[in-house]
Amino acid sequence: MQRLHLSLVLLVALLALSAPAADAFPRTVVDGIGQEIYLEAPPQRILSVGLAMDNILLSVTDPERVVGVSAWAADPASSYVVDKVRPHMTLVQQLSAEQVLAVAPDIVLVAVWNEPDVVHQLRDLGVKLYTFAAFDTVQDALDNIARVGEITGDEEAAQALIDEFFRRYGQIAFRIAGRERPGVLVWDDWGTTVGTDTSAHDIILLAGGRNVAAERGISGWHMIDAEAVIQMNPDYIITPYDPAFAERIKNDPVLASVTAVRHGHVYYVPHMDALNHHFVEAIDILARILHPEAFDR
Repeated sequence: MQRLHLSLVLLVALLALSAPAADAFPRTVVDGIGQEIYLEAPPQRILSVGLAMDNILLSVTDPERVVGVSAWAADPASSYVVDKVRPHMTLVQQLSAEQVLAVAPDIVLVAVWNEPDVVHQLRDLGVKLYTFAAFDTVQDALDNIARVGEITGDEEAAQALIDEFFRRYGQIAFRIAGRERPGVLVWDDWGTTVGTDTSAHDIILLAGGRNVAAERGISGWHMIDAEAVIQMNPDYIITPYDPAFAERIKNDPVLASVTAVRHGHVYYVPHMDALNHHFVEAIDILARILHPEAFDR
């Protein structure tokens, strides 16, 4: 999704509200790498081994059906579902065949970055695995919510999260429609910015800004230095991880000529790495930063 216009988002929202019901079980689902998984009935013992899937799974299905999640799901600094992690759940630090077999899951939710040798071993042992492969854009996050609903049979709960995302975004879009778009740069304390084909790029556009890195031809994640920031001269600089880094940028004499620094328009914006429906929180926060006058009424 290289460019996500407000009108397109709202059209997708209307389509989502009238999404057709999925076929009943048994059903065959196709994962992110094209593997077909046959599900005779809704799985009752689900193991998730990645925080991106944990956050969605525990938001749409009964925690009693979840036999394990990644250890990050129990970390309040990282997780949106700490309150739904139960004592019976195994907390996975690193994927291992022994740990998976010990909880006897009906299906395991893995990501493309999970240990490939272990994944291959589990497939050879006949364990059902569903691989999630797309985590780049806001649309990927919404698609993954729908995928979890399809796997678990909780389509209505999954669709409710998607609908709520679009309901909230529709309110934001109405307020900022037609306003001038300031130039925004994402920059983190690793020296990284983001261009097209990223959720951060989508968030900037949806919040009513322009991604100045994308305008320089940057795609994906890219390292930049202070000289590049000066050349891009953004109206706003946002950082997604560390509030202290925002303060360092404001007080960096090397960056004193940058428009964002001159005007104090350097902000920490949380939820930009949510990988789920909570992306709307980042959109809302950034829209209020870029267009405060639109939210005064």
